[in-house]
Amino acid sequence: MWEHQLDKTDKSGYDSYYRGKLAGLANVSGPAEYVDAYKSQRLSPYWLGGATKGFVRGLATRRLLSAVTTAGLSNRVVTVLDAGSGLGGLSVYLACLGFNVTGVDISEQGCAAAKTLAEKMGVTRNCQFLAESLEKTSIANSSIDFIIGHGSLHHFIKYQGVPAEFKRIMKPSAEGFFADSFGEFRPYHLFHDKAKMQRLGDVTLTRDLILEYFSGFDVELVPTDWFTMLDKLWIKVFKGRLDRAVRRASRIHFALDRKIPVSSPATLYFSGAVMTHIRKSDP
Repeated sequence: MWEHQLDKTDKSGYDSYYRGKLAGLANVSGPAEYVDAYKSQRLSPYWLGGATKGFVRGLATRRLLSAVTTAGLSNRVVTVLDAGSGLGGLSVYLACLGFNVTGVDISEQGCAAAKTLAEKMGVTRNCQFLAESLEKTSIANSSIDFIIGHGSLHHFIKYQGVPAEFKRIMKPSAEGFFADSFGEFRPYHLFHDKAKMQRLGDVTLTRDLILEYFSGFDVELVPTDWFTMLDKLWIKVFKGRLDRAVRRASRIHFALDRKIPVSSPATLYFSGAVMTHIRKSDP
């Protein structure tokens, strides 16, 4: 399955993509405001003012927070890897909540912007960024409680050594939560930025690809978006016009999505986004 991806080396592509960019919400006044703004703009569904993938990203984040609570852990003793941390927005959000966060991204440009954001929010004591490949990090063995990724799995899934590296750094029974687009249903490919995908070597995620990639883990796939995929269509058609009307329609789409059972293969096939949950199997 990898033969069409082996020629993809994208470090320079990501450095070029991030060069000169600032992390989102870099202008907020402090950690408390940052947490509120990040939840509102990054982790909320589109109809509530978030991004079109806000719900699945919020779901992955809530699942992590719930797992911490269930385990009876304090945020301050929990270590989190933000896999493919980009400009650092998620890492800084979690650090503002008290977690010990390491963001890893192949792009030095992305990590530089992320460090600037962490400094501005005053969380550098519990938030660091490593410009490294996820296939070989400098993170210590068995030191990570949770891994999370927002829109990053489709970037790093082409690197075959990442699952083994995850196993090396994860504590026994550690968990990972990844929120991403899903491409089993081919008409959704119309919404993909094909030029960007080609430039960065991105991969379209499918059930079999994810399950094979994480074959050494216990894996759960939670589909999330069906009717809300229409949001992308209206955004594409209206190109910034009628934004209020599109968000009102999205509220209906979102309500319909919440009535769809998530347990059947057909439901997964037609989903436009998926939350992948992995658990390190006990030895």
